[in-house]
Amino acid sequence: MNTLLNKIPLPDFGDCQLYPSGKGCELALYSGVSQSDFFEYISKLSAEGYTVVNENQIENNMFVFMEKEAVKLSLGYYGCDSTVRLVADECSSFPPFKQKADLPNCSENVFWQFEVDHSLIDCGMCYILKTCTGAFFIIDSAHTYSVNDCERLHEFLRERTPAGQKIHIAGWFFSHGHVDHIAQFMNFIEHFSADAVIDGVYCNFISYDHRDSGNWSDADRAYDKRFFQVLENHPEVPVVRLHTGQTFFIDNVKIDVLCSHEDVFPNSNENYNDSSVVLMLMVEGTKLLIPGDAGHEESYILEARYPEYLKSDIVQQAHHGHFGTTDNFYRLVKACIALFPVTQIKFDEELDNWSANRTSIEIADEYYIASNGTVEIPLPYKKGNVKVHQDETFESFKGVYDLWGYEYTSEYKQKLYNEYLHRGGKPLEEYKNGF
Repeated sequence: MNTLLNKIPLPDFGDCQLYPSGKGCELALYSGVSQSDFFEYISKLSAEGYTVVNENQIENNMFVFMEKEAVKLSLGYYGCDSTVRLVADECSSFPPFKQKADLPNCSENVFWQFEVDHSLIDCGMCYILKTCTGAFFIIDSAHTYSVNDCERLHEFLRERTPAGQKIHIAGWFFSHGHVDHIAQFMNFIEHFSADAVIDGVYCNFISYDHRDSGNWSDADRAYDKRFFQVLENHPEVPVVRLHTGQTFFIDNVKIDVLCSHEDVFPNSNENYNDSSVVLMLMVEGTKLLIPGDAGHEESYILEARYPEYLKSDIVQQAHHGHFGTTDNFYRLVKACIALFPVTQIKFDEELDNWSANRTSIEIADEYYIASNGTVEIPLPYKKGNVKVHQDETFESFKGVYDLWGYEYTSEYKQKLYNEYLHRGGKPLEEYKNGF
């Protein structure tokens, strides 16, 4: 297990707990540590030839990033519980800690909640941010059952890229390895890599060899494996493993890494969703919080560490509005806009079940459901500037029933279809005679 950590001068903080974080990556957790002892250890590492690459502070949490040859150290001191987490990584590089100088300011910043194709599936999410250079930062993608989304996403980016230029994806981030978040990226890179430049992929997937993996899906395990195989086939796309406390830049977008599966340890990660990497994006004074599919374990960590910093303008509702982060999480976030990456059907079904959804909506000035059309938010955010595009996709109720066994009344299906048409959706041949 701790072969990599054995190469590092470890601190004299007392007992530690060890965690295999992934290929070529290990974590040591220390409890009952003072801040002064933490910085004494940083000095010890410096004396041993480790160079400080970057330092960061978020509320009462101190982060230092060091390197020596191939080994990268991410060190975090957490004031809320006096713990230190030391992550040693020899299989990844650091993200770009410094913002590029003299960035061309040739494009307005825009954030989209992309309407994934929900004809056969009720999950998946994809967010797109256009930076000041006209490049894109993309968050996750869609499910393999969102069968048209590889082409739809390419068309969306192509329409917003000048003719004669390749689509420039300055970064593609993946919150975790579930199929509804990674599948259509794999299709995109295999079909459209000739028309796109991807500067980097950012993620930190939990290993399927994890001690708590007994109940995880074999299908997701297969997609996780395929994801990295696809990336191996495209060595021109660098992969950066993110660690908590890193603040980095994609053009003029400042990104804080707030949590990952490395923070859940030693608690259980039986809920795979609690391996989500949680990001805070800051663009032109607007804060956008992306918890991915984070569940209660990560929610408790975020609430304890960042009670003030979580305050955001825009929040993505965790785990599509299913069982995810807590009511208190959204009270701390106090977002003006809540974005639900889910279908109207699931939103309706779950609003009464999950009080966190109701709490988020009660606090927000406005909220949007992804299945009802791509949502466009110019940045900086101003109330009243949000645009919802024409609704593009609608349920294939026969397909949904055949796949999942979900069945709805004719009246409810007609109601949903009428609302789809009202949002500009094109009439569908299969429903011309009603339900």
